[in-house]
Amino acid sequence: MKIKNLKKIKAENQRNRQTGKLKHDVTRRLLDYLERKYEMRHNTALGCTEIRKTGSNEPFVAVDERMRNTIAIKARLDGIDVWDEDIRRYTESRFVMSFNPVEDFLNRLRGRWDGNDHIKALADCVPNDNDWWPDWFHTWFLAMVAQWMGLDTSHGNSVAPLLFSRQGYRKSTFCKRLLPEALQWGYNDNLVISEKQNTLRAMTQSLLINIDEFNALSAKTQDGFLKNVMQLASIKLRRPYRQQQVTLPRVASFIATANVSDVFCDPSGCRRFIAVTLTAPVRLPRHIDYDQLYAQAVAELESGRRYWFDEADTQAIMQNNVQYQQRTPAEALFFECFSVPKDLVKGAYMTAASIFSLLRQRYGSQLCLTSLSLFGRMLANIPNLHSKHSAYGTEYFVSVRSSAGLTGSLALNRK
Repeated sequence: MKIKNLKKIKAENQRNRQTGKLKHDVTRRLLDYLERKYEMRHNTALGCTEIRKTGSNEPFVAVDERMRNTIAIKARLDGIDVWDEDIRRYTESRFVMSFNPVEDFLNRLRGRWDGNDHIKALADCVPNDNDWWPDWFHTWFLAMVAQWMGLDTSHGNSVAPLLFSRQGYRKSTFCKRLLPEALQWGYNDNLVISEKQNTLRAMTQSLLINIDEFNALSAKTQDGFLKNVMQLASIKLRRPYRQQQVTLPRVASFIATANVSDVFCDPSGCRRFIAVTLTAPVRLPRHIDYDQLYAQAVAELESGRRYWFDEADTQAIMQNNVQYQQRTPAEALFFECFSVPKDLVKGAYMTAASIFSLLRQRYGSQLCLTSLSLFGRMLANIPNLHSKHSAYGTEYFVSVRSSAGLTGSLALNRK
């Protein structure tokens, strides 16, 4: 009885070894078949495996379930005993080489710049009366490419151009054509910024996000979520059906367009936008030399040119953006009666309480403010309004407009 059992075990082991060899042989035949028939690459930017026939000049396409089934059927017709699951296992393995389309595009441009300023030529396609625009756009463009290259893992590209004009000035066309055909997959202009998870995910997968109709954003979204995400260097996301979060590098930069100009709700948040008003429609050439455009960016970045905005730039940007600030009713009424002197000669210091009292005297309930502390906070956020601390509290240097007709203006005599 024991001898029979031993023979049975030996026979079973023999069959297992033969089956293992057969499976091993089928796997080798499948690898040889796939590598001979197809070119595959794992697109790290899109997070998928792409395929095309060996020797073909056709573009790569994503390997989906339909494609896997087709490959499996063809393999079986060629005598290889495999199933679609075997194909899926291969396409999602390290046997498929990794490929980053952005790195591939930029790497082949190294050392090819002709020395001409193609970035400035692109900026000049946007007619406006802001003398700083070409320099600011140049810095932002370098920051966008630096973001793709991962040159700074501690900071994100936290500044975005914001183009104002009425409809028909080709603002969106300009934004879209900033990317060459090879990178158009990375352009995103239909993102709902208030959908936080989708926005965070897009920042790891897109190259350029256009916030179209920026003026449609709520104050809460603009001053809260958007202000925060624009400065992120990395993104924490939870994968579908996973418990733990993963940290992914941020890739996307932002650009924005709007049809109305009074869009900024928070004076501190406006430093993140290069706002310009178009004086005429965008004049884009029929052909943009993208190779030279991006070859210049790569060359300048590798030579050490600055791609971030320093403190002087930030102050100039904020000063420029004052004209695009939204004014609350209280702020509008303040400027009806007072102006901000350019120097500390023509004017006088007044406390927030004194200013508030004079405005209430003239406008009554139209002031729409019942809290003196809120009014003081509004005054503190007015650009270039000089203040000082005294025995009376915080005082602001203002000038009364001659047309204001305010009574009690003797309060201005105290300097």
